[in-house]
Amino acid sequence: MPQTLREMPIRADKWRPTDPVLEGLIRRCASDAEAGAARDGVREYMAGAMILSVVFVGLLLAGVGPGAAIMIPLLLFGAGAMYMVLNTKPAAADRAGALAPIGGAGSLPAGYLVHPVSWAAGMREYTAGVPQSQLRAAVELCRSFPGSVNDLLIFTGSIAAQLPAPKHPLTPEDVVHRTRDLVHVGMPIIKDFNEKYPKPLAVTSGKKKK
Repeated sequence: MPQTLREMPIRADKWRPTDPVLEGLIRRCASDAEAGAARDGVREYMAGAMILSVVFVGLLLAGVGPGAAIMIPLLLFGAGAMYMVLNTKPAAADRAGALAPIGGAGSLPAGYLVHPVSWAAGMREYTAGVPQSQLRAAVELCRSFPGSVNDLLIFTGSIAAQLPAPKHPLTPEDVVHRTRDLVHVGMPIIKDFNEKYPKPLAVTSGKKKK
């Protein structure tokens, strides 16, 4: 049964990361995936044209007049092109694999779990199978989590595995409570890690004092 694709989660504080360079790369990957889908069918037309050129030469060698030798391949090409137009659906862009050139959606920094650029470029498909409570907890934790999206989802999944297994399908209220439990356990761990291993401050260039 196919997974239901979710809408992009939004944090209560509306926070999202900002990295123009990385976001430019994400947009480029998404654009390349779209362009690849648009090119589908070109090879088939080229192969058909080559085959018809061989047919044209064969007809000439068989003694068919030049006019008929030209007309027959053209009619065949037109019929084939019409068939492809009527029966071939445009290929959808492979959004699930759009970010493969930069390591995939899971390799993005954790904060990009809530960024529209990454969500439109494969994050939606990447998170399709993540339980709702774990995804919501990841959204709450992503701002301070020091690793990648994949690391964060593994982290919330590991915490969820330690909680009592639900005995029935989760209701919306159950999801809220389970999300709260995941965040309650996970946030202190992340804070403790960040205090022990703080991120290095960005080096700013300035004029040297004489």
